[in-house]
Amino acid sequence: MENPFKYGVEVTGEDFVDRMQELADLEGEIISRKSVVLYSPRRLGKTSLLKEFFRRLKGRVIPVYMNLYGIGSRQAFAERMAESVVRGAYTRLERVREAIMSLKELRPDIVLTPEGEIRLEISRRVTARGMEEVLDFPEQVGGRRGKRVVIAFDEFQEIGLFDGIEIEKLMKAKFEGHRNAVYIFAGSKRHLLHQIFADEGRPLFKFARPMELGNIPKNEFARFIAHRFEATGGSVAGGVIDEILEFTEGHPYFTQQLCHELWNLSKDVGDPSMVRRAVEIVLRHYGVEYERIWDGLRSRTQRNLLLGLSRELGPNVYSVDFITKYQLKTVAHVQRSLKLLESKGLIENCRITDIFFAEWLRRTMK
Repeated sequence: MENPFKYGVEVTGEDFVDRMQELADLEGEIISRKSVVLYSPRRLGKTSLLKEFFRRLKGRVIPVYMNLYGIGSRQAFAERMAESVVRGAYTRLERVREAIMSLKELRPDIVLTPEGEIRLEISRRVTARGMEEVLDFPEQVGGRRGKRVVIAFDEFQEIGLFDGIEIEKLMKAKFEGHRNAVYIFAGSKRHLLHQIFADEGRPLFKFARPMELGNIPKNEFARFIAHRFEATGGSVAGGVIDEILEFTEGHPYFTQQLCHELWNLSKDVGDPSMVRRAVEIVLRHYGVEYERIWDGLRSRTQRNLLLGLSRELGPNVYSVDFITKYQLKTVAHVQRSLKLLESKGLIENCRITDIFFAEWLRRTMK
């Protein structure tokens, strides 16, 4: 029987843990034609939320999902955006041909992949005029189809790697006049998104309503866990669920991961000690990776800071007591280490992002 708990993959439908408030908030803003910037640390289910949102709005809007990760040039951005809009709006080739006729400056070629999917290739150099054209494309398609286009830019902070302020200026100039298209800007690097949308000197300052994705409320997750065990003919005691959520704090990725290992151990779980066994299995599987991360940290201050964050609950990392206890030298050293650890994806908001890595540190580094 297939394990009912999924992690590390996008999930929708019955595999999606209901984020009813977030979905309702997104729908309210989109219907009101207000763009949204969605802040979400890694592994909190941002992409799954976007895909589930589109699934629930199927038929009511034209959904366009575009991941900016790995896009390194204007050329690649223009191709990806035009292609994403086409895939979201059309299934018939003749309508695709008709739609891209409006891209007179770009003149993309239609390519059919061996899997039968439509790709667009732009052989011409993408000028400022060509970029304006592709940014207006969703507005034109929405007007032609008589239905609102909703574009979700995933990992939007990556835009700074190839065009930065210039494309932000173009987006502001174009998007604020659109009536048939609305935008969701999502990303996993909060400080970079914050610079784009909360810095008064940036073109997209306050262009979109901010939303921040957090952990899932424990009561919602508890119902989901119980239902998934029961759906496979098993059962899980309430005390066990409490133990799970006490450890994971309702983090979607790590809760699903822990439940995955727990279900592998037994389909009927009544003893809370089984949770500890499942945790040990995860630590055994990922111990080598955690050792690699630890060995890659050459700075004693970074190591000591991680140890302190793994052992203290909500510490004031700049306090004299914390700095002295973990030999962190000065406030300046702490600030520098926090910034470097955040850039490596190891911490977010002064918390270790991987719950199991924090547990590994507590058990291994005495």
